[in-house]
Amino acid sequence: MGSLNGIRSRPQRLPEENIMAILDVIGVKEQDDIRDDKLSFLAAIRAICITPEMAQVPTRKMYEAVFQILRENKSLELTITSYQLLLDLEKRFPPVTVAKMAGSSSDAMEAELVINSEVWSPFIASFANDSAKMDGLSDGNYDPIDCSKVVSLIQDIAAEVCHEDSKSQGVGPDSDGRSKRLSHDIMAKIMMFQYLVTLLETDFICRCQVFKRNKGWPIIRDSFLNQLLGSQRTNLKNLVISSLHIMAAKAKETFDDNHKGHSADLDSASYLAEAEIRYTLCLSVQGLLTMMTELDTIKKGADKKGRTSRSDGSRTPVLEIVIDELSYNKELIGPFLQALTEPKWKMDIILTYLLKYFSRYITKNVGSDIEATTIQDIFNFFSDVTNARSITRRISDDLLQLVLVHGFQAYFSLRKGTDFMNSCEQKVLLKETCKSFIATFQNLQSVYKNFELVAVGRDALFTAATILS
Repeated sequence: MGSLNGIRSRPQRLPEENIMAILDVIGVKEQDDIRDDKLSFLAAIRAICITPEMAQVPTRKMYEAVFQILRENKSLELTITSYQLLLDLEKRFPPVTVAKMAGSSSDAMEAELVINSEVWSPFIASFANDSAKMDGLSDGNYDPIDCSKVVSLIQDIAAEVCHEDSKSQGVGPDSDGRSKRLSHDIMAKIMMFQYLVTLLETDFICRCQVFKRNKGWPIIRDSFLNQLLGSQRTNLKNLVISSLHIMAAKAKETFDDNHKGHSADLDSASYLAEAEIRYTLCLSVQGLLTMMTELDTIKKGADKKGRTSRSDGSRTPVLEIVIDELSYNKELIGPFLQALTEPKWKMDIILTYLLKYFSRYITKNVGSDIEATTIQDIFNFFSDVTNARSITRRISDDLLQLVLVHGFQAYFSLRKGTDFMNSCEQKVLLKETCKSFIATFQNLQSVYKNFELVAVGRDALFTAATILS
């Protein structure tokens, strides 16, 4: 056996039977004994496959057994141990990597996708191997993950995290106003979801790196993400809507903690650990939505160039589902945008949302190419008091403020840490944008009755004024 990601592995096969025998429960009656055996099994996998320099890829049965322990959700210790082991195995033995092709120069490096045929995947779709080609066939008891299970998983998480079923499940605020502690079952589901997203990201990011070099649609078409979303069993709308609500719930929790002082209420280490779980869950959900949006963009470009076929199917773009949900549930806009930290995607959402309502007005000012509209165009439009007055009946002042403020924040975030701030021309553009942004709010104050500046608006206006000073 050769090397994998710079790690040498033994030529001999792993002692599968000996390691799997640790899980043999024949004659074992006590649950504590079963738990201890599973912990010993996980420790044995780590000792053989993670710790040594000459580590070896686990067999399919071993992978499935570790994942099954995570799914069983028997104890918090087993859940955390199996989850961390799966993440460490993914880092040690990534299913795909990107390598430089032999003979290519550093100036014109060609990327090549390297698929590790020995690494198991929990997904029903397999981009490299079917079950007959894998080492160590399972006994048929393993139930692989398809998109319907991913949708069900995130819906279960959203039901508790977002308190959608508080009466039947006992979920809701505690007597002190703080969010109810997450159950062990939901925490285990969150960890499973985060692990699945990690696998999707590893696969998709590597494929995007190669795609940027050769523009070959099949590279993206064969990704786990595309295969899962392309399934006829996929309820994409439920997946996206549950994701939006999870992100909005995190922003609301942060707001409540900051205003009620719960962040300083260090009553236990478990509370801090749970806060971290909620935070990483939000990042995982955002990562999944961002990947799905990027996949839509790539596929749209491939469609225009005639590189896709009827077999690739069609589905509603994620951005369209997001805009429809935000338009229907306006109370979701502020918390969702607050939780969204990826500035490019936030900007796309804001521009699409505004143009859905005001394209007829705005395109008169920026031209017919609506897809080329920028946030500067939006600010320039609203900085004219006549234009600002024309839209007051279509949207409330507080909602419009939130969208415009987050648009300014996304605009500023996209330029921090780049050469933008070192260019005289771009500095002038930044100041002009700040002027238009301030003029926009001055006009909104004059055209809306009982106008009251939202909290995030004060911070944004202060930033704009500071840049101008």
